[in-house]
Amino acid sequence: MSSSRPDQNGAAPQVQPRWFTASPSPLLAQELHVSFRSLMRAQFLAALSSAAEGLSVDLTPLARRVERLSPALGLSPAAYVELTLLGEALHSGDVTRVTDRLQALSILPDAELVDVDFRVEPVLTERWESAFRESVRQDPVDGREREARLVRALIGKDPAPAIAACGAALDLISEVDPDLFGEFREYVTRVKLFSGRGYLGFSSPAAFGAVFIRSPEDALLEHFLEHLVHELSHLSLNVLMAHDPLLQNPSTPGDAPLRSDVRPLYQVLHATFVLGRNVRVMRRVLARYPGGRFEAGLHDFEAQYREGLREVAARAEWTPLGERLWQTLEPEER
Repeated sequence: MSSSRPDQNGAAPQVQPRWFTASPSPLLAQELHVSFRSLMRAQFLAALSSAAEGLSVDLTPLARRVERLSPALGLSPAAYVELTLLGEALHSGDVTRVTDRLQALSILPDAELVDVDFRVEPVLTERWESAFRESVRQDPVDGREREARLVRALIGKDPAPAIAACGAALDLISEVDPDLFGEFREYVTRVKLFSGRGYLGFSSPAAFGAVFIRSPEDALLEHFLEHLVHELSHLSLNVLMAHDPLLQNPSTPGDAPLRSDVRPLYQVLHATFVLGRNVRVMRRVLARYPGGRFEAGLHDFEAQYREGLREVAARAEWTPLGERLWQTLEPEER
């Protein structure tokens, strides 16, 4: 199999079995990220080709812009949002939606497509966020307010304490788990702070590179430590699953450790993978700073992680690369 180092033109490497490990590695994350961006660019070009054929228009200038997005360089969440929205518009068959998305892409500055400067900031400070927020919004149904999922701006709330706490949590991760911190810096370019309900935090391949975390009222450090690791780990597993499905039976129902209802097995795997990462970091924090505020959190993570491991072990039908990943998960006991 060929070398996994990207060439000077940003050509993506072939899928490498050694990528499929739960142990974070900045080097492997860099290689995976190059390949993931290459897949994204290919999907973008295919979507533009479909739009050009369906509308009988020449989209060569837009295609050339996308071709110039080298997989060896960074892409902002805005690029992933534009790809997602164009794909959804094409799938809908609505000509107006398609032309709207093509126009939005045509006026989006190149600098916004490749803006990967890391920052922690309130939500809705960039143009791409409004459209993405609508895709994750869930209004109350039949007056059931508790089922609502709303992401709101931090109007009237000083973001400075949350920004400082997020920075402190990242410093702690860097101190106790440099490899995971290196993976974070490879994949995450934005931490977006919001108010609202239904979500404590979320991320999505549709806005890859962005992590959304609800600004808490208290326990700031513990909150950010948990959710930064949690959302990074979702992104990490999404990158792996873009290269291999991991499971031969992803739709098999199973009991998810972080949910009260039955979920598809791939979601159970996601939850378990994430919990394993939280266990890993919390164990390292407590090894460095024994006792105190983090012990209860570790106990809860380990209990939920055991549930997830047993559910996945009982139901999973692995691909060869999925089996390789499974064998590297954080030990249940230490």
